[in-house]
Amino acid sequence: MRPVSLTITAFGPYAETETIDFTKLEGRSMFVISGRTGAGKTTIFDAMTFALYGRASGLLRNASDFRSQYADPERKTEIDFSFTIRDERYRIVRQPQQPHPKNKTPIPHEAVLYEWNDAWKPVATKVNDVEQTIESLLQLNYEQFSQILLLPQNQFRQLLDSDSVKKQQILQSIFKTEAYRAFQEEWVERHGKYRKQVEWAIETTRLKLLELEDEEIETVAMRNVPDIVTWLEDREERLLQTKDTVQLEKRTAEIRLEEARTHLNEATVLLALMEERDTYRNALNTFRDAEEDRVRRRALIERLEKVVTIQPHYERFETLRRDAERIKKDRIESQKRDETYAAQLETLHEQSDKMTELRQEAERANNRLTDIAELLPYVEEWQRATEKRTALKRQVEQLGVFTDEARLVELRDLEQKLAKQLEDKPATEQLVEAERRYSQLEYHSHLVEKCERVASELAACERNGKDVQRQHTAQTTLVERFVEAEHALMADTLRDRLKAGDPCPVCGSRSHEPVEGSGGRANVTEHQLAIETLRRLDTALHEARADYRALKRQLDELVNERDTASEALQFHGPAGEALKHQASLVQTLRGDVEERKRLEATYRTTTQAVRKLETAKREQAEKRQSLFEALQSIQETLQTMRQVDGMTRTTLTTERDQLTLRLQAVTREVAEYERRLEEVNRLKWGEAERFRLLTEQLEFEERRLNEARAQLDEALQKIELTEDAFLQDRTLVDTLPTLKERLAKELEEAGRIEHALQAVEVKIGARPRPEVEALKERVRVAQEENESLSERLVTADVHLKRHRQTVREWNALREQTDADVRRLETIKLIADTGRGVNPQKLTFETYVQTAFFDQILHAANIHLDQMTSGQFQLERKIETAKGNAKSGLELLVFDAYTGQSRRVQNLSGGEGFKASLSLALGLAEVVQQLSGGVSLETMLIDEGFGTLDAESLDQAIELLMSLQSSGRLVGVISHVQELKDRVDARIEVKKTRSGSTIQLVVE
Repeated sequence: MRPVSLTITAFGPYAETETIDFTKLEGRSMFVISGRTGAGKTTIFDAMTFALYGRASGLLRNASDFRSQYADPERKTEIDFSFTIRDERYRIVRQPQQPHPKNKTPIPHEAVLYEWNDAWKPVATKVNDVEQTIESLLQLNYEQFSQILLLPQNQFRQLLDSDSVKKQQILQSIFKTEAYRAFQEEWVERHGKYRKQVEWAIETTRLKLLELEDEEIETVAMRNVPDIVTWLEDREERLLQTKDTVQLEKRTAEIRLEEARTHLNEATVLLALMEERDTYRNALNTFRDAEEDRVRRRALIERLEKVVTIQPHYERFETLRRDAERIKKDRIESQKRDETYAAQLETLHEQSDKMTELRQEAERANNRLTDIAELLPYVEEWQRATEKRTALKRQVEQLGVFTDEARLVELRDLEQKLAKQLEDKPATEQLVEAERRYSQLEYHSHLVEKCERVASELAACERNGKDVQRQHTAQTTLVERFVEAEHALMADTLRDRLKAGDPCPVCGSRSHEPVEGSGGRANVTEHQLAIETLRRLDTALHEARADYRALKRQLDELVNERDTASEALQFHGPAGEALKHQASLVQTLRGDVEERKRLEATYRTTTQAVRKLETAKREQAEKRQSLFEALQSIQETLQTMRQVDGMTRTTLTTERDQLTLRLQAVTREVAEYERRLEEVNRLKWGEAERFRLLTEQLEFEERRLNEARAQLDEALQKIELTEDAFLQDRTLVDTLPTLKERLAKELEEAGRIEHALQAVEVKIGARPRPEVEALKERVRVAQEENESLSERLVTADVHLKRHRQTVREWNALREQTDADVRRLETIKLIADTGRGVNPQKLTFETYVQTAFFDQILHAANIHLDQMTSGQFQLERKIETAKGNAKSGLELLVFDAYTGQSRRVQNLSGGEGFKASLSLALGLAEVVQQLSGGVSLETMLIDEGFGTLDAESLDQAIELLMSLQSSGRLVGVISHVQELKDRVDARIEVKKTRSGSTIQLVVE
């Protein structure tokens, strides 16, 4: 994140709108913010942090107090902050909740985030959405931003002094180590699921045999594996023999069925041939009955073929006849139009004298307009000067008296009285300090209550854990009794099977003393139920222990935080009484401060009114003097001018407008006459030429028409056909192809039918009509017998396949279960190692974070070595923490002068500032190298340099100056003069009684 522009309005000590344009740094990578105490230096960092997260940069300031006490009630408090992230430009406009200037309903907290894409386009418009989007863009939440990019005033040691838990949260957010935590949690979850899966696989293997449909299967399932395998092989042999017997019977039945189907198919084919023969005979008789109709159609075809030869002559004659009639019609219409144009031309010649008069009138109007154009500027100048002189006289008389003189005197007296009253009122710093003390006491009280609540939950968790432990112990004893009973039952079974003289399968001895049986029988169902109950209690015990460890760790953290808060407050008495006393003090100071605010607001309003009236009075006098001088100048100008008698700007303008309108009308009328005359002459000549051409064309077409008529009569005479007969047959010419095609198809179809009939009769020969129904009955009986045998064969095959499939699955389950048990042991080892069940007490995620943290310390020690001349080095604590506390990220500092390491909390103020600054710089460098998602282009430091001696200050300045080469922007708030002298870019904050102002100075 790199700032581009910051605009502050009515925020903190800034009453007006102040803007900081960081682009004016012009490549400089470091700037110093300087100013008097309370001027508003830290408020600049507050404004940036508030724009991004809606909170102040430090813990001691609240966003609700950002409304400027110096601002005008009508001016809204607002922060407009634009910045870049990885060359993408963004802008946030945020307003805190603030009082409404006209009613009691406050203006709500609002925020809008924009992104630059040729224009500012909104990305998020709700407060929560803006905060989530900012955290996604920066990859940092508010607390991490305040520990990494910003070192707040009096809080720069937060990252340095934080414990392992907080450092883990920071490293997790920056380096995205959630994947490693998810990895270790996934293996723990995988172990639990896989353990249940293995248990179910063992039970599934046992139940798989029960899927065999056999009366002996339940007894067989209780035997050992070799006996089960032998029984399964015998059963498969029996099923295979049954299948072979049924298969032999089915083959014999299939042969009988095939013979019956062959006889039926032959009979069916013969019957179809006989039906086809009858169909052909009927079709041939129908063709012979239609011979008379075919003779008539042949005669019509011959007549139409003659008509087709005459068709071109007739069509040419008709075309020429239509053309001649069209030309005659066009010639008559052309003659009528020519007569019309001649009449229009005669009318236009009668109007020629009138057009001559209009042209002369237009020439006179043009001459008069030229004269008016020469006179009008002189007349207008005289009239404008006269009107301006009158207006100036009236304004000078009005400005001679200041109407608010009495009000100005009254406000000056009130301003002096208010200034005296403000000198007796206390400053707001006392209220700020009291409220800060109250917030710390309130937070301390909250910690005390939370410690008590967590301690109560811890005690309840401990009692619950003891109850679960007792139940777990009792259930373990019960399961052990079941195991002993099962072992006794197995011993009885072995004793019963042992024969005299045979070697014992356990010890190999051939003789044993007689042993009495246990007399009991294990209950398998109760045994399984007891095991399941023990597993549930085992899980509950594990969860109870985990809850206890979490609550114990939370209580330890709360106690440490409570003790730290007590030390910071230097307070060890009853929290309630101190909180009440501080609340009373805050209430009293608030009343005094509210009274002071009211007086200050009245004083500012009065001062503004006085300055406004004084400015108005001065401006009125200056304006009157300026108007008086202008009046004298105009008077001198009028004395040198001469007025034209009887002429004014109005009369000349009116005459000019009238002449212009008349001239335009005359010009249009003359132009229209000339255009119409030219057009009518052109149209009349064109129409005469058209009439001549149409006459010649008509004579030519009539000659061609007579020739075509003679040719048509000659052609009709040749084929001995009258014109009426030709016209009648001409309507049927289009049907000629259809008639020919139909006649040819009928003849072709008759030949095909006669040939097919002969072929069918040859195939049938002298065979009689077959008995199809009797043959069908024979096929049906054979088919039913075959289907019955098929069902028996399918049943036998299914039983055999099911047997083999079950055996294969049972064998596969046994092998898979053995492999699953071995894999479960491996998964348990990985899960325990990943969740920290190891000598170092390091989870997988913490182990990865320590690798990143070591890189950060390496980079930080380079800067720390430079600032401390090699005295100090930061190092990670390697020793394992006691109990269940998390470890691995605690910090120690090695002192080269003593040769020993100590806690970083023991560093002095100056030493702690150096270590914190080095750690922040190292973190930024490593993040820029490794984490592309986090942008750490800016570092903001609020105070801290005042704790350094001269040598340390010089070393710190040299370090910060060296950062400019890396392009990182560093902003520092400091009162140290040497630092301000070394940096050529400064933001100077100036404090006044009406609010602070900001000025960016670049040397």
